[in-house]
Order: sequence, then structure tokens, then C-alpha cells
Amino acid sequence: MKKITLATLIISMSFSLSGAEIPFSVFHTNDLHSHFDGVKVPSGTSYEKRGGFSRLTTLITKLRADKKDEILIGVDAGDFFAGTIFSAMALSDSPEFPEYQFLLENKYDLLTLGNHEFDPLNDGLEIMLKKAENTPHFTPIVSSNLFVEETSPLKKYVGHNALIRPYLVKEFTSPKGKIKVGFLGILGPDGCLVSRSTRGDVHFVGFDDKKSNTKMKLLAAHLNDLIKVLKDKEKVDIVILSMHGGGKESHELAAKLKGLDILIAGHTHKQEFAIVNGVPVNQTGSYGENLGFLEFTYDTNAKKMKLLYPEKNHVITVTDKIQENSVWKSRIEKWRKTSFELMGQKSSPDEVVFTPKKSYIRSSAIPNPMGALVTTSILTELNNDLPENDKIDLYITSMGLVRTSFYANTPYTRAEVFESVSIGFDKNRRPGVDTVSFYLTPKEVKTVINFMEIYTYISTSFSPAISSNFTFKIRKWGIPFVNRIYDIKLNGVPLSDVERPIKIATNKFVVMNIETVKRITRGWIDLTPKTKTGEPVVDYPVHPKEFQLMIEHFRKFPGRY
Repeated sequence: MKKITLATLIISMSFSLSGAEIPFSVFHTNDLHSHFDGVKVPSGTSYEKRGGFSRLTTLITKLRADKKDEILIGVDAGDFFAGTIFSAMALSDSPEFPEYQFLLENKYDLLTLGNHEFDPLNDGLEIMLKKAENTPHFTPIVSSNLFVEETSPLKKYVGHNALIRPYLVKEFTSPKGKIKVGFLGILGPDGCLVSRSTRGDVHFVGFDDKKSNTKMKLLAAHLNDLIKVLKDKEKVDIVILSMHGGGKESHELAAKLKGLDILIAGHTHKQEFAIVNGVPVNQTGSYGENLGFLEFTYDTNAKKMKLLYPEKNHVITVTDKIQENSVWKSRIEKWRKTSFELMGQKSSPDEVVFTPKKSYIRSSAIPNPMGALVTTSILTELNNDLPENDKIDLYITSMGLVRTSFYANTPYTRAEVFESVSIGFDKNRRPGVDTVSFYLTPKEVKTVINFMEIYTYISTSFSPAISSNFTFKIRKWGIPFVNRIYDIKLNGVPLSDVERPIKIATNKFVVMNIETVKRITRGWIDLTPKTKTGEPVVDYPVHPKEFQLMIEHFRKFPGRY
């Protein structure tokens, strides 16, 4: 019998332990919002470009080369669609779906739906799903809390072997060994709330559409059941959740889940990293400015995962110093021109129309300079074409629908001005919703402002953006709907002194959400947009789109802002 020495045993054990450690990494994105071109950000007295799908492709390709002997997993946390002129392509008669093509070619493993994938309503989403399904070797979309009504035309896309699945299991192999991964994906409650008016017969566990109520315990129980299936039945080693939801919402959920290993967040457009209940939670920000990157090892003996470098910044900033992938750069240049034409625009998307003298930063603060700039420029241009006795009194929207900031001394093109008010589609599925007008009583206007201000603390999507001719003050200690909002003035006149209907303009997306407000307040706030004579509006007067009005205004008044 061969004699085993102590030295031989130690060497054997070290090889065994070393072999048990399987390195793997996760790259991820969230809230790309069709930002193929990237975005401009301040840099000294000028600006630089961040993000861009051609640079992201270069970066992901390099990661694959650097990690060629390791496991690399790709995750997107939703809202990959809607936000630039490029989103016109996915809804066109062309077979191309550029956003999905990017995710597919860069070999993402886990995709989930965000709230903005529903912006073109279910018939628009169906166009995109049909294109994705017709793609050879398509990557499934994981939406673990989604359920659709039996009569829904989207029903055929949902199921364990369909395009949209409740979970996904994949096995990854490297020279160091194999890992079996279970993937889950969800739309969080706030994403459910802000998409309620566009989802129709599509619903999500964790949110009561009829009452607009969050059901976090129900969502956690549902996911815990799925995690148990993945661990006990599918025998996965690791469970990764892609959640279109972030901040407090993602942390609350992570704290309630048992057996979850990694949570990739989104929706809030914030860069965040935290470890909650032992689960790394990471979000990149938005618009592809950063690529999320997490490195781990999995111990096959202990059946445990370890995050490497927990104190490290877990994103890679996508600067304009990263070389653009030539194939994607060429595609983007072609799609940019085609997209603008599909929107019915005959001018060049690259024409510079606005260079602000100071910065207008988007935030949920009240009042907000960016919100005031957007709404005031739209109101001014709207009234230029209306007779004196039919002028619009104020323009109102929400900061959730104002999508970008404008930075000082930075030139903005037609396409980039569109990006600032890019949410929604018209009846022809072209990016940009119609602007409409209607009347409310002074009392109803006050109610709207009270609701939007106080609900900002629940969902920042409702933070009001109002033209600067309408002003008010806020008592932080005041009672909502009683004395919190005060000193309200329209064109310098106290609102209490206005004794006529007030003509309001907004975008159709806001109008679509009036019913959501009624549900949230249990019917206490029941606003009915009216005609000048007080009847409920049946057909809204339609005006030019927000981005068209802004472009015309900025071109007429260069140097004003």
C-alpha cells in the first residue's frame, strides 16, 4: 500500500480547495432608454460624451477577452427602450429592433421588462415582442411577477417555453468548473404605478392595479416560492434577480428574500451599491453612462458565493476615451437619420438649436429650474399661435416626464432637445405624445398642486413641473390639502381671486394618468377635464408636440436662457 505523507496530504488538500473556487463576474446595465448616442455631461468649461452603445459594445467585448477563462454573466434591469428618437425603429415596419439587437449581440443572459417598455401600449409592445421572437436564437425575457388576462393578445408570448418566462436556468462552464444559475426578473411596485395607464390587461404580483396599492409582502412571498423552486427543484447554485426598481424599494425586497444571491436594480436612475441581508445590490445610474461590474467566486465545497473587492466602485464609467465599435457606430449613424424621418421630421436631427448660458438641472425639487424651462418655453410657443381670447393659462407636467438636464455652454441638437421630453408615443406610434388642452376650476387646480407636491414623497415621478407664471409656496409643517400649499398666484394674481375656468395644457401622457390619481386617492380626487363651457372633454384639442414647441421657441430666442 502506497504511503501518504503529511506533505502530500497538504498539497492534495490545497489543490482541492483551489479547484473549488470558481471565479465569475456580472456585467450589467439598467435604464438604457434607447440612448444609442450616449449623453452629454459637463467637463470643465465644456462637455464630454458618456455612454453610447458603440462604446458599451467595445467595453463588453474587452471584458469578455479579459475574462475568457472565467464565467461572465450579462444582466439588464429594464427600461432598455424609449427615451430617444431611436425608439421609432422598434415600432416601425422594419424588422429591426435595435435595442434588443444590442442586448442580444452582447450576449446578455438576463433581460427583464421596465415600465417604459409599455409606453407604446400593449399593441406597440406586441410589435417589439414579435420582432424579438422572430430573431434567430432569441434571448428570453424574464418577468417573474407578470401575469396577463386570458383574453390578452400578449398571452401567447408568456409561459415557461415562451419569449417571456417566469424564470430561467442556465449552466455556465469555465476551465475552473461549472455553475448553474437561476435568473428572476421583476417590475417593482413604483414601476407598476407609473405604467398603470399604459399596461392595459398586463398585471404584476406585488401591485394592486385596481387600488394602486403596493403589496410588497405578497411580492416577497411569490419570489421566495420561485427561489425555492430554483434551489430545490432546478438545483441551481446561484440566484440572480434583475429588478426594475431601486433604492428603498430594492432594499426592502432584498431584506425579505431567502436564498437570493445577487440583485441588479434599476428605475431610480441612481448609482448605488449596498449589501442588504447579505445580498449585493447594484445599480449603474442611467442611459449607459456606466457599466455595472461585480466580481465573485463560488465555492463548490461550501456552496457559498463571495463578493470580491466589496469596497470597490462597482461600475465602469463609459467615457468618450473608449473607442467606438465600428460596426455599431455605423449602424447608429444610419438609424439616427431613419428614426427622425419615421417621426415625420424633415430637418436634420443633428442641427444645433439651443446652447444655454447656465445649467438647468433635472431633479424632484419644487420648483425645479429644468421643469420651469421646459414648461415655460412650451407655454410661450403654444400661445404664439392662439388668439388673445383663447390663450393657455399654464402648462403643467411632472418631473418624471422631464428626462434630462441642460448644461451651460453645451450645444443641444434637435434630437437632444427631444430627449428632454421623450416619454410616450402618439396614435401612429411615433415617439412623443401629443400636447392637449382643457379647463379646470381654480379649486381643482389647487387640488392638483396639493396632490402632486405631497405625493412626491411617495414617488418622485409625480413631482410637479409648472410654467413660471404659476407660483406657490410650501409650508413643510403644513397639513396637506389644508394649509401646506399657500400664496398661489397665476400671472401674479392670487388664485383665490380668479373666478373663471383656467385653461391648462399638458401632454397626453399626463391626461392618461388622471384615472390613476383617482385610484390612489380612493376617489377623493376625481378630476374631470372640461371644455370652456364646463362639459367633460370628449375630444381633446391637439397642439404640436412638446419637443417641437421647445425647438421652435429656442430657435426664435437664441441666447435668452
